[in-house]
Amino acid sequence: MSAEFKDVKVAEAAGEATDAASAAPGEDAGEKAGTAAGAGDAVGSSAGESGAAVGCAGSDGVLANGSQSAVAPGALAHGEEGAAGVSADDADAAGSAAQGEGADAAEGAEGAEGAAAQDAPSEEELAAARELAEHNALADVFDDVRKQSTDSHLVTPDRWAEIGLVPDHMTPDDFEMFVYEWLEDYLAEHKDEIEAERAAERAKAAAVRSATRAVGVPPKIPNRRLAQIEADNEAKAAEAADKAPEAVGDSVEVESAAGVDASTQSGNAAEAAESAAVAATPATSEPVPASSDNAGGNGQTAEDEQPVEDDRSPFAGLRIPEGYRLEQIEGEWVLVQDENAAPVRKEIKCNRIKVLMGMHSYYLYDETLMTDNYARWAFLAAEDNPVVTFVECVREDSRVYPRPYAAECLKNPPFRMTDEQIEETWQAVRDSGNYPDIERTEASNGDVYYYSTQYLEPGYAASLAEYDAVERPADV
Repeated sequence: MSAEFKDVKVAEAAGEATDAASAAPGEDAGEKAGTAAGAGDAVGSSAGESGAAVGCAGSDGVLANGSQSAVAPGALAHGEEGAAGVSADDADAAGSAAQGEGADAAEGAEGAEGAAAQDAPSEEELAAARELAEHNALADVFDDVRKQSTDSHLVTPDRWAEIGLVPDHMTPDDFEMFVYEWLEDYLAEHKDEIEAERAAERAKAAAVRSATRAVGVPPKIPNRRLAQIEADNEAKAAEAADKAPEAVGDSVEVESAAGVDASTQSGNAAEAAESAAVAATPATSEPVPASSDNAGGNGQTAEDEQPVEDDRSPFAGLRIPEGYRLEQIEGEWVLVQDENAAPVRKEIKCNRIKVLMGMHSYYLYDETLMTDNYARWAFLAAEDNPVVTFVECVREDSRVYPRPYAAECLKNPPFRMTDEQIEETWQAVRDSGNYPDIERTEASNGDVYYYSTQYLEPGYAASLAEYDAVERPADV
């Protein structure tokens, strides 16, 4: 191989090394260093072969034929290796920085966890908070029962989840059983107290209800009472006649003394008028309502401040419930819930709450706001057993009043049955054969009534039905 050809190869190898060194910046530094090192080795090998063939110029690096030695590409390769080393050092430094940041983040997380652990409530505090939530939930449940009883509605446990009365730490099923067991225990422990309340109410009602005969007709006044009234009137007339001469003498003396006392009376009247004027003048020490200029340096006006509870304030003596505060909204003072107030322990009132057990759940009502009979009817209607509802209503009216039960009553609350449902229920009663005492009668105007032969005879039931449907409305 000629020396010129080898020189060309050396030059080409040097060019490839230069191209490898100037490769794209995004390539890996290790790959560029490897490429440059390979190029340098190739150049060195070619340069050695060329020096062996034609001779070298010694340490000056100049070929015998005057061509430049290919040492520079090797040096470039070593420069790229240095650059790769620098890049590796940068990567190590970045890794160390990332590790430091990770350590700082870990320390920060540990510090946050420690602070959260310190701020976390203790087991005793959690137990007290749960007990308070359960207590207040019971109070809210029984308050809602009273409200619904006022509107003639029974309350079932599925309502409590709908209106948000279930505590956060309990499920609706758990709360349902909790209320039932708590109420049963309470009613058993306070049985005597509740019976005493009922007896007191019955005694009070008996004292008011004093009629022992038909009301509406005034009693005849006894003759002895009339005689006494006449005697009293005669005595008063005689006494007035005896005092008449004395009254005339007294009037003459009064007229003689009138002139003497006139000036004194006028003076007293003037003094009284002056005293009244002084009393009507407001005291100078009475505080003046604050204006916008002197309401304070916080930008609030007198209207935004809390009302002053003194003797002249309309809020004097006002007892604000716990957990509430007065706030002025659109010029009016209103009572709003205080979000920053401590939790309030509510009072539980359940002495008169009663329970009716159904097939799948239980029902609650307040016996002071809903009669037991109506609660029983509402319970039967809610249980959706029209046959039992029909039979119990008919038997109760026949036994208690006694009277036949009008079919129109089944259209009223809480039953709300239609004519078709009433007829279907009657047929079901007849077809079952379990209620042979239930019979049907019809008035002359077509109104339908039902009765029980256990308490009413057929003829008597028919006459009562005719009176209720035809005769009584005609008399009104």
